[in-house]
This record gives sequence, C-alpha cells and structure tokens, in this order.
Amino acid sequence: MAGNLCHFEIPARNIEKAGQFYSKVFGWKISDSGFPGYSFFETSKPPHGGIEKREPFSNGVMLYIQVDEVTAAINNIKSAGGSIVKEKTEIPNIGWFGLFSDPDGNIIGIFQSKNV
Repeated sequence: MAGNLCHFEIPARNIEKAGQFYSKVFGWKISDSGFPGYSFFETSKPPHGGIEKREPFSNGVMLYIQVDEVTAAINNIKSAGGSIVKEKTEIPNIGWFGLFSDPDGNIIGIFQSKNV
C-alpha cells in the first residue's frame, strides 16, 4: 500500500559480520540477495530489509516508503520542496527505487514493486 514503510537498509563496512550480529542479537534470517554488496534480512514481522555495503552518501539506516509509481512520487517530492538524490532506478525482477532529500536534508528512499 502506498505511503507505508516497506523496507529498510542498514549500511555496513562488512556485510557478513553485520549479518551475523543482527542474526545473533535479534534472530533475523539473513540470505544472499544475488546482488553484489547486498544481503537480505527477514525480521519477525514486516518490514524486512537489507544490509548493504556502506556508500559515501550513507547517512545511517535508510528507510523506504512504498509508492504507486516512482516517477509521480519524484515529481511530488520536487514540487513539495524536496530534492532528488537518485533518480528512478530499476531493481531487476523486483521493482524500482529512488532516493530523495527532504527539506531538512534527511535522505529517504521510495520503492515501487513490479508486483503491483
């Protein structure tokens, strides 16, 4: 459903070590994503997420909000005073995402599923 928190990502210097930590502490199930530098994790209840290789723009945990259509959401973000950090990008066989910065500089993701 659009507007709901649907996914979150935790940046890490060592993905395997981070996965072991979250698995041990919280019981999260860690699995290979098939994408370099990225592992999925499953929590006891959604939303689930991923552990990603820390990027220079990483500002901590990244939240993703479900949208009906990334392009429309980008237009709404721009008109409301936000700025686009990453344009609409395909995740093969999964969907599309983009990153934006709100007026206070918080970077947040948007996600559109191919299964909608």
